[in-house]
Amino acid sequence: MTAEPPATPSTPPPPSPEETKVDSSRGPSRLWLPLTLLVGLSVGAIVSLGTPNCINIAFAPGFPTTCLSLPAWFRDQLIIHTILSTVSIALLIALVVIYVKMWSQTEARFALGITIVMFALLTQTLIQYPPIAGFSLTSRAAGDPFPIYADIFSIVAYAIFLYFSLE
Repeated sequence: MTAEPPATPSTPPPPSPEETKVDSSRGPSRLWLPLTLLVGLSVGAIVSLGTPNCINIAFAPGFPTTCLSLPAWFRDQLIIHTILSTVSIALLIALVVIYVKMWSQTEARFALGITIVMFALLTQTLIQYPPIAGFSLTSRAAGDPFPIYADIFSIVAYAIFLYFSLE
């Protein structure tokens, strides 16, 4: 009789190169987030070039309109708001695309619900987008005309949501 060597826990063999390949059909690339941010910033910068130097105001119906010059600080904030809003729109479009694709593949009600919420947020952002809503002073004449901190908070939230959605 020969003695067998003591049993040792066996380690699995290292994976073959075929097993370690990343399946590119699995889902969107992680490059979506930086590309979406870059596209949003680029388009926002281009759109903000159309920011007016003055706003046409009619003081009463029937009176001629007057071009009211914008203060430099107001125009600068309007440009920043336009750029940040464009980044938010780009992120929301990316999220809508991802969840529509997810819903079409799985028909999961959760994905459909998220798609509807993202579409509602996109619609709200588009309605408030300065080039669409008009560059106006309505209800913003006093104090901080554009809550830029709200734009930044939204961008961070959308970017985190997009990052987690891509995983």
